[in-house]
Amino acid sequence: MSDQIAAKSRPVARIVCDAHRRRAVRNMERRFTGEFSPGEPVRASALIRNDGMYPHKDIGEPLVHPGDAGVVRESWRFLGEVYYTVEFVARAVFVIMRGREMVRMGTAFDVG
Repeated sequence: MSDQIAAKSRPVARIVCDAHRRRAVRNMERRFTGEFSPGEPVRASALIRNDGMYPHKDIGEPLVHPGDAGVVRESWRFLGEVYYTVEFVARAVFVIMRGREMVRMGTAFDVG
């Protein structure tokens, strides 16, 4: 009877370990696929202008300049593309950006 209980507990342990490995692999995949996680510091690589959605600014007015440092606040998918809400404290703005419009801080691609 005790052998049956021990045999049943082994697969449960493997599942927990596999889940931990999957989570670690997902985090590594996120790093290499270019996805950013909330709280991660980033630098803008493109000029972001107001398209009419940002209040109290004129349409076409620059909101974020290339090289500005910000922090990713959240991410979501819409129509198969990942979007990020990024806070730029120095400019006092929150903007929605795509992954190709920003780079991680401290990487070889970080120019600032």
